[in-house]
Amino acid sequence: MSEEDESEDVTSGESGESPGMSPELQAELDRCRPPLRDFGPAPDGHPGFAYSKLAAVRVAVERDRLPVIASLHLIMRLLIGAHDLGRAEKLAWEYPFMYRGRACSLALMKFGLRLYLELQEDANDAADTREIVSKLAATARLLEKNLLPSFVETQVGENRIIVHNQMGQLRGMYQYFRELAEAAYAGDGLLAKRFDEQHRGSVFLKQFRSLPEQQEGFYATVAMITAYFSLLEHLFVFALAVTDFDPARDSLKDFIGLRLLNKYKRLFDVTQDQAARTYYNRLHDVAEKWRNPYDHGGFDKKGGALSISVPGLGAIPLMLSDIRTHPTFHFLPERETSFDEVSALFDEMDAWLRQSHVGPGIAWADEGLNISFEPEFLTKLRQAVAVGEFDDLLTKTSYMADQATNMDW
Repeated sequence: MSEEDESEDVTSGESGESPGMSPELQAELDRCRPPLRDFGPAPDGHPGFAYSKLAAVRVAVERDRLPVIASLHLIMRLLIGAHDLGRAEKLAWEYPFMYRGRACSLALMKFGLRLYLELQEDANDAADTREIVSKLAATARLLEKNLLPSFVETQVGENRIIVHNQMGQLRGMYQYFRELAEAAYAGDGLLAKRFDEQHRGSVFLKQFRSLPEQQEGFYATVAMITAYFSLLEHLFVFALAVTDFDPARDSLKDFIGLRLLNKYKRLFDVTQDQAARTYYNRLHDVAEKWRNPYDHGGFDKKGGALSISVPGLGAIPLMLSDIRTHPTFHFLPERETSFDEVSALFDEMDAWLRQSHVGPGIAWADEGLNISFEPEFLTKLRQAVAVGEFDDLLTKTSYMADQATNMDW
């Protein structure tokens, strides 16, 4: 249920009973009604307050008090029997209702949820606001306890899931750490500047300044790699939408739970596609050498951080001579082996993904759009790709998303 839906009335007046609803569901709803005993629908024809000339007190409702907008739709429509007045400029919806004989309304506007209370002399606006919001929140908790869990479980089982786009944040983290590494290797990092301050005028300044440069570059490189792998995992979920994923048979939740390289193998044929196999092997090497060890306390599968002790000989690394390929072999990894090569791989990977058969899914993510795995949408998306109309669908969906975000109706 979207914030902009203008669904038809699903209530039957003040009783709050919904025609066509099963007795079991009605019973579950009844268990959620106790906090709403002082609420009721506004009289027919009430114009609301957001855009009418009726005098009212307007209160901004903190988002964390009523965080699930869909629950408010259910409360207003099914439990209070209120009617949505529809949308208007910078307004997604507004429900007029009565609270202890006082006309009120709840409205979702561009900059958040607003509660309107009819202007009354001697009314305690602060107390009424506090009680209304608290009782709506209590009802929402009852809905989440008694009704929504089974509904959510059913929807997830049918892959009726919307994946929220986090591309901006994830790519931003990757680019941030990459720029930190570049600055560090160029001598402009935090640790190098701190070294300058500590050793100003010292002979150590020129002789050892490369150490903090390499050290910070290494730190930032590891963080950059971790951030990029996280970005890839997110992109691969969007890419899945344009593959042979079958919502009637497959599970999006199971796919999300796969490790990165297993997601990759679900999307690409690494046995027949040479390019896919090459990128898989290169990503695997980066994961084993850089990402995985520093995700697990510095330990890797090859035991690069482990040695055995032999009396009279000292410590023998488990990797023997292969230890020279391990990050711990060097006091600090050189830039050429830790940053430039990995950065080049990630740039190549970005370009290749967008040219591959999952390119439309990646383009959808790049646009900043959420993506639905509901069967109806997947069919529409794949048909658009098949007949060469994907760009039109992407442009139209992006326009509608911007319109909804800005509430420019």
